[in-house]
Amino acid sequence: MSASFAANRFSPLGSSSRGAPRITLVRALLALVWAAALVVALGDDVTSTSSDVPTAAAALLASYPVIDVLASIVGARGTGSSGRALRINAVISTLAVAAIAATAFGVDAGAVLVAFGAWAAVSGAIQLALAIRRHRAQGRPLPLIVSGGLSTIVGIAFIAASGKDQVHLAMVAGYMALGALLFLLSAVRTPTAAPTGR
Repeated sequence: MSASFAANRFSPLGSSSRGAPRITLVRALLALVWAAALVVALGDDVTSTSSDVPTAAAALLASYPVIDVLASIVGARGTGSSGRALRINAVISTLAVAAIAATAFGVDAGAVLVAFGAWAAVSGAIQLALAIRRHRAQGRPLPLIVSGGLSTIVGIAFIAASGKDQVHLAMVAGYMALGALLFLLSAVRTPTAAPTGR
């Protein structure tokens, strides 16, 4: 759930592409696999915010924003404000990879929640702004508005949770799974472009 969700749903110029539903479906499946893998990597222990993050979980957490980087780059091929916003989002998500990796491998669970939450909130706010603009122009991308808003709220909730004594990082897997459901909804709602004749 981030600004690249908008990139997957629409082309940079705002028209649906024939491959958009397929790309969105692949992202949904990847998010579900990521969520399941994170739950397995974390196990069922509720850790304190000062606990170390298991190595496998740290790698998964740090790699998740990479998908956002790639999708934003693909979506930003066009020009205009949407393209610029997606390029900015690609930079933000790249920084998120570094920040999440640094906290997951070198600090503790609480710091990971701050890094992951900050990325989710900022990226979600960018997506929300893009979705509102497209909704005004096209009247369609309601799932994008919901996704951007939820991402922003959840990101803030992650940061708030980092101050608690105990936290289960599996809540991040729930964020990924919810994102997958929204990707699936978007794939279903996205019309497939009809082939054009000469």
